[in-house]
Parts: sequence; structure tokens; C-alpha cells
Amino acid sequence: MTAPYYESRFIRANHPDRSQALWLRETRLLTSAGATSADVWVMVFDPEGAGNRALKQPHPIDDAEFRTDPWTARIGDTTLDHSCARGSLSGPRAATWSLRITGGGEPVKLLTERQYSARFPSAKTQVRSPLARFDGHLIVDDVRLDLNGWTGSVNHNWGRRHTPAYAFGQVCGFDGAVSSSLEIVTARAGVGPLLLPPVTLLVLRHDGREFAVRSVLAARRTHAGYRPFDWSFSAGFGDLTLSGEISAAAGDVIGLNYTDTNGKTKYCYNSALASCRVRLSGGDSVELTATRRAMLEILTDTRLEDVALLA
Repeated sequence: MTAPYYESRFIRANHPDRSQALWLRETRLLTSAGATSADVWVMVFDPEGAGNRALKQPHPIDDAEFRTDPWTARIGDTTLDHSCARGSLSGPRAATWSLRITGGGEPVKLLTERQYSARFPSAKTQVRSPLARFDGHLIVDDVRLDLNGWTGSVNHNWGRRHTPAYAFGQVCGFDGAVSSSLEIVTARAGVGPLLLPPVTLLVLRHDGREFAVRSVLAARRTHAGYRPFDWSFSAGFGDLTLSGEISAAAGDVIGLNYTDTNGKTKYCYNSALASCRVRLSGGDSVELTATRRAMLEILTDTRLEDVALLA
């Protein structure tokens, strides 16, 4: 592993009935200027309860150990793998958690196998467990969440730099279709200082079928556009058309500062309480909805004044 490089291993989960969610990340960063860090992030979405919260605790890079086999991440007193997430953070703000992870489903890859080994795109992503169950507890400051059958995912992102601008969406079980999932991204890759036109990739799994667009060539049949915090997209699969929207209220969004591998700051706006609607038309028409349980994330160079930066 040489600079520039970043890696993020994270889980997210939603309450089965209420508008509550959590997002835990273990990240490491090596910038082209030589700066390094290993950070533990804890985010809680609870706008109708104790409020949204975010906590980031940095560690020296030597306190981090990321393994591929077995797949596990450790930073300080925190660990994450396919079966559990445990940790504690102390200081002016504190957090502790102990979570069991079961189930998961088949991994989801948004890229072709060739792209995972190629230099382009510079950012790679994979959902290792798209339909995982979470049980346990999480305490941030004085707020406790007890998890009993929360649904979410185990994820892995890495690369030489973050994609300069993107919208990322994920659904881990739709309303009334708990075994269906969606992974989608509309991204503008960069070549030097130039941004390429946006490309939309997606994988929808529903009723034993998979609808996937994983390459730039295949993305010619997709169309999408987004702004904070609304996103519409469509794709063609022969005689079948997939279309949909993902949206979030500003109060359901947490703002974060991200440092890219060039040392510059970017802004991440994430909601784990977004809503999603997907329609499959042509032949048998199907409509899937996920009400305040989808993830919507936007990465941008622009500071949005109506969303507070919590970490």
C-alpha cells in the first residue's frame, strides 16, 4: 500500500419500524503530500428523537490494521468484520458499541472484474453483505440505541482518490420486498483537473433476477441527474425499462468533512433515511418503494449552508 491511497470499511443499518439509522466507518488515508491518518466515524440518524449525531476520532496510521483474509479492520480499540462490530471511543465525546452481524446475501459489485484490477476508475466499491441483520447496542454521548433485527449492509470502498463528484444510493430491502436490494451511483470521474461526463452504474436484485449496468460502455443505456437532495435515474434492459428516484429531507442529512488523497477537503452529505421508488415497466410492471430507509450520499466541493457539518 503506497500513497496516494484511501480505504473505507463501513456498516449501516436501519430500525425496522422507526426513522432511526446508524453508520459506522473505519478509514485510513495516505495523502500524496505524506500525511496519514486512521479514523473511526460514528454517525446516528435520529431526527425525530435525540437528533442526528456524528463523531470522528483520529488515530495514527500505525494503530490501524486492515486485513483481506480474513476480511477485518482494526483501529485502536475498534474492530469490524463480517460477523461483528465492536469498539469504544473516549474523550470529550464518547461512544461504545457491540453489534452482531448475521445473514448478508451474495456480494454486490458495481464494477466489472477487469475494472477492479485496472487503474481506472481510481475509486472502487463493493457491498460485501447487502442484506445483513444487526443486533446489539450503540451508545453515543448519552444516547443509547438498542438494535433488534435492524437491516443494513457491510461495505468496502478503496482507491487512489475519491471520485471527484458523485451521488451514491443503496437500499437493503424494500417495503414489502425485504429480499430485494439496490446499489446505484452517478459519478463524474476525473482525469487530472478535468471532470468527465457523469456515468450511472447500478445493480437491482428483485424476485430472483438481477438488473445490472457495470461498465462505461453499458452505461450508454442509463440516464440520471441529481441535486441536493433529489435524484432521478433510468436504464433500459431490452424491452424493460427501469426508472426511479431517491430523495431525502435536509433534516435527515448529516454533513461531513472528507479529506481526499491530494490533501484537499471535500464535503460529504449523507442520509440513511432517504426514500426510494423504483419502477420496472414493460411486460409485468413492478413498483418498489423504500420509505425513509434508503441511503443517499452526495460528495461535492460545494459547502451546503442548510446542512450542518457534524464531523
